[in-house]
Amino acid sequence: MFSSCAAAIDLNGLRSIGPMTSFVKTGDAVTLTCADGSQVRITVMAPGLIRVRAAFLGALPGRDHSWAFEKTSWDVPRWNLAEEPDALRITTDEVEVAIHRSPLLIEFRDPKTHQAVSADQQPMRFDPKSGVVAAAKKLGFDEHFYGLGEKAAHLDKRRGQFSMWNSDTPGYQEGTDPIYQSIPFYIGWQHGAAYGIFFDNSYRTQFDFGASTQEYAAFSSEGGEMNYYFFQGPSIKKILSRYADLTGHMPMPPMWALGNQQSRYSYYPDSLAEEVVRKYRADDLPLDV
Repeated sequence: MFSSCAAAIDLNGLRSIGPMTSFVKTGDAVTLTCADGSQVRITVMAPGLIRVRAAFLGALPGRDHSWAFEKTSWDVPRWNLAEEPDALRITTDEVEVAIHRSPLLIEFRDPKTHQAVSADQQPMRFDPKSGVVAAAKKLGFDEHFYGLGEKAAHLDKRRGQFSMWNSDTPGYQEGTDPIYQSIPFYIGWQHGAAYGIFFDNSYRTQFDFGASTQEYAAFSSEGGEMNYYFFQGPSIKKILSRYADLTGHMPMPPMWALGNQQSRYSYYPDSLAEEVVRKYRADDLPLDV
């Protein structure tokens, strides 16, 4: 039992995005128009970094902003678009993206072997009344999942379901969710190779790694955009490096922050904090913070 609070993702009551009817290629992207008026844009940001952004029942909004990004300008890498009878195929030096027309399914592949790394199990879904958006990826037989920030759960998140909604949760136990920190980024690992997905959405979001069904791993949000980034591996180091390029590299902390830090829930009154410091100094123990 991984989670006591996160809700399972039920896709049955959600509407599927329509099949692709046309597309337009620009310098760094392919914009798809669907039969129901929805739009999807696949952007090639780097050889191993692909963005998927969707607007349901209408065109993509002109405003495109994220509070999560450090880097907003990217040099367009070498890429190619091929049109096939039932699909479009985007190819870079590091990843191949197959976009199936009907139903609209997106599949990320190894460009050398053409084997699927991460693929839609069903089309992206939404609820036009509530604003819920969701995506479901095929769940590999031996696939494992890591990430999501601070979670009171096992390192491997497979068969778990989790909520992204920062909460002050003192006295939490294993399985309590959510707690203090939410990072909607995870790494999938299978057959010795890794990939990453970052779901850039600030609403309350859910992640389900096979807790509801063994058919798919899904992520959803109570509102906002369907907007996610796919990071091609195969190494975890490479994925994390590119993720840091996108969201920002951590600055080197000052020397004092690497020292011993004494902390507890509360010091009251101020004389208590002063007494703790005095005892440290009297016993010649290191104390920096």
